[in-house]
Amino acid sequence: MNAWNSVIFMKSNKPWSDLSSMMKWDGVEKMWSTTGDWDWCIKLDKNSSTPEKTEAFVNRMREGNWATDTKTHWWKELSAK
Repeated sequence: MNAWNSVIFMKSNKPWSDLSSMMKWDGVEKMWSTTGDWDWCIKLDKNSSTPEKTEAFVNRMREGNWATDTKTHWWKELSAK
């Protein structure tokens, strides 16, 4: 295994009903609401989780005013073999 993974924490001023269309964007594996500092967490699929593709996804969110703030985490899984 040599796969990238990424999650994006997001603050948004949009209502839940508007965000349902974001769940259908290419690259979204899962999306759920959160408590605490962030409103939403988005898990990108394996094909969209490289640092470059994650950055492009975040830029799309910001340019479309979907997000007022974001925090991104990504990591790479390596095989033990």
